[in-house]
Order: sequence, then structure tokens, then C-alpha cells
Amino acid sequence: MIGSANLSAWFPEGASTHAMGVDEPFYGIYVAAVCALILTVGLAVIFLWTFLRKKNDPDQMPSTGSNKILLGVWVLGAVLMAGFAFQSGIPGFVDQNVAPYGAYQVGVTTHESGWDFTYPNGHVADTLRVQVGQPVQLTMTSADVSQNLSIPALRVQQAILPGRTTEAWFEATSEGAFPIFTGSFSAMTHDSLSTALMALSEADFAAWLATVEDIFAGRTMAEVGELLYTSQGCAVCHTLDGNQLVGPSFKNVYGFEFLTTDGQTVLADDAYIKESILTPNVSVIDGFQPVMTPYAGVLDDREIEAITAFLMTQSERGDTGGHSEADPANESGTAPEGDTDQEEK
Repeated sequence: MIGSANLSAWFPEGASTHAMGVDEPFYGIYVAAVCALILTVGLAVIFLWTFLRKKNDPDQMPSTGSNKILLGVWVLGAVLMAGFAFQSGIPGFVDQNVAPYGAYQVGVTTHESGWDFTYPNGHVADTLRVQVGQPVQLTMTSADVSQNLSIPALRVQQAILPGRTTEAWFEATSEGAFPIFTGSFSAMTHDSLSTALMALSEADFAAWLATVEDIFAGRTMAEVGELLYTSQGCAVCHTLDGNQLVGPSFKNVYGFEFLTTDGQTVLADDAYIKESILTPNVSVIDGFQPVMTPYAGVLDDREIEAITAFLMTQSERGDTGGHSEADPANESGTAPEGDTDQEEK
């Protein structure tokens, strides 16, 4: 494709503000590299013809030494080309790594079965929808193996690693559907995971948001609670399998009694769950530190009810309504084996 007049064949048509910062350096370096290739090959052909042994040439030709001027020009040309590549590429590199203040936040989680895009309102989708003209920042992690986010039309590419958070941002400049790829292959699908980015007008994006704004629509209370458990970051400190992290596991919390740091015995019922979400450091389960962020003003009563319903599904006593008879193991305020305390999120 060196001689191709259609240089745009390298990239799809640009659809983001990053396009200029990527395309111009690429094409500039491309043209400079083609010129250098022509010069190098041309000189090689000339030298081959000039210094080809002729029929009447003597057996040995006298050495004339190196031409220091030509050597210096050659080295200077290589240095200038490297400097041009750096100078033309660094502005776009810096721009892509510094998101504008107030960019719209979308969480991205990849796994071998697909993509999860989590919006600020808690809605989770497998397709990324954004508003044209609005900067969008993606905060990404992988649930299993290393992946790679690639949106060619928007000139976005970023590694996604398990156990780490990476970021990328962009601002779409035109409406349309643009493919999203990953550089890794899925063991489940034996194919490169793919989805799409839908760039919508301001009115269309607002209309779409309105349809997904209500996280309760089409979900049970427990399903909404599970969604909040993920979107509000509860999983960072609280597991569902009995293992303890910064906070207690949510397995077998609801309906059980626990001993607090001030020596009181509390029952993890609806009222205590709500208190632990809104003012979590007032009554802390023994063995843990009062380090949880209060969620007063963040979650409303209905959302707290949903989280409580989700905790009920994680407890052997979830159908007791939080009113259970104390068993011998709990009379001293100690949770039964495999149980942990409560502290939400």
C-alpha cells in the first residue's frame, strides 16, 4: 500500500476529537518513511551501478576513505526524523491521557462472555451509548483475563487488566454506530469479543437515559439490590462467599446477631441494615474498623430496601424478617461459623 493514493484506507473515518491527534502524526511519519525508503533504495541502486566492477578495472581499487560530510548529513537526517515523530505524536498522546474535568463517567467491566457498561444511574448494558459532543471517561477493569478496548473510529485503544483500573476518554463528533473490539480471544466464544458504541444526539441520549433511569423497572427488589451492590462499590470491601475483607462478608448477615465494638449485641434486621448504610460508624461489628463511608444522601429509602432484600437472599435466615431466635452460638454476641457482620457497602 506504499503507493496508494487513498491514505484513509489505514483508518476508518474519524469520529472523535482524537482523530486529528492520531491521524496527522501517522500520515506525516508515513510520508517521511516512504521518502526515506525511496532515498535509501535509490542511493543503493546508484551505488551498485557506480561501483560495479567493470571489465577493464584493476584488481584492487584505491581506498578514498569516508566522506564525513555525507555521513554527518545522513546521521542528522535520522535524528531529525526521530525528532519529528516525537514532536508530532506527543500532543495527541498527552491529550488522550488527560480527561477533561466533568467528563461523563462510565464504568467498564470485561469478562470472557462479554462487556458490562455501568452508567452513573446504575444501569448496566452490553452496548456503550454516549452523547455526541460530550466528553466520556471510561474506568475499566477485567473480571478474569487481560483484555483490550479498541474503538478504531474514535482512535481509542487501552489495555484492560484484572485486579487493576485503567482509564480512557473520548468525545464523539458524529452520530452513528461504531464497532468495539478487544485484542484478546474468549475461551467461551473462540472469537474476539465485540460490541458497539452508539453515538447519539443530545435529545436522543436524554430520551434513552429517561427509559433506563428507573433501575426498579423490570427488576425485583433483590435484583436492584444486587445491582446497587455492584455499582456502589460494595464488592470492594464486602464479599458474598464468607471471606472477610475491609468489612464483613454479606453471607449470613441478615437475621443474625453480632457483637459490636462497644460490647452491645445487635440483630441485623431491616432497621440495623438501614442504620449501617446511612451512619455505618455508629455501631461497628467487633473485629472491624469504623472506616466505611456514610451513604446518607446517596441512597434513598427504596434503594436501601432493595439492598436489604438482596442481603436476605444471601442469608440462611432471609425469610425470618430479621426476627430470629438466638441460638447458643450467638448468646455471647459471636456470629456462627461462616457468618460475618453487617456493615453495608
